[in-house]
Amino acid sequence: MMNRYLPPIQIVTDLRTISKILGTTKASLWPGFEGTGLLVSGLSVGDLIPSETAGAAEALEDDFAPLLHPGGIYSYHFHPTGDHHFAGINSNNFSFTDGADDDAAFSVGAWIWPNAIASNTIMAVYDSAGNAEEWRFWLDGSGLLTLELQDASASATEVAASTAAVTLGEPALVIATYDGTQTAPVVYLYKNNAVQNDGSTTETGAYIGMENTATPLTIGCSGVTATPVNEFHGRIALPFITGKVLSAEERLALQVTYEHLLGF
Repeated sequence: MMNRYLPPIQIVTDLRTISKILGTTKASLWPGFEGTGLLVSGLSVGDLIPSETAGAAEALEDDFAPLLHPGGIYSYHFHPTGDHHFAGINSNNFSFTDGADDDAAFSVGAWIWPNAIASNTIMAVYDSAGNAEEWRFWLDGSGLLTLELQDASASATEVAASTAAVTLGEPALVIATYDGTQTAPVVYLYKNNAVQNDGSTTETGAYIGMENTATPLTIGCSGVTATPVNEFHGRIALPFITGKVLSAEERLALQVTYEHLLGF
């Protein structure tokens, strides 16, 4: 029988390619090596804890239906009914500000396979209940791919949204980039390396810049692990963060590598 999975050396090569693209400035990647257990390890400053209602740890095999892809890595299924999410840590590597309203460039992305759309967060450092929001990468209620930047103390935002909704049941690599210019933000959104907007943002209130809060990173929801909100509905794989704007060449290389690893 033919083995449909990549040899280990090719998996390592592909992950090294992704890591090289992301660079060394605040770069994090969670490959998805694990099909069981209570941890998703990261090539980053922090691992992720599979969690459910009230932040209770939950084994991957019990609630997240790990799916092994040809590249030897897993995607994970999230469902709002179970409050499924991955709980990360609070780290300066996930904040893109000096703490004094001076933003810095960053990019975030992940492979997604949405089952439903009802305001679903892909990844975030965003605790609205605690008035401690920084940024949120999500699908809004209309299914538009969105990056929201928040000035927590001013309750002000800059929001970029795609012009068209994502397609249910369609796997896609989605990426957002922000140039770090808080006075006139330039934010681009991409789906399978195709640009989805014109780079402009809509300001609500008087946005000065993000603030470095104590909010932890979450995958598959916003809020904090004890009270997750806007949970994702569908599969997520290979989420990443990096402290730079990804170039066209880098996005194309990521697209090719993700398709190789995931088989889509």
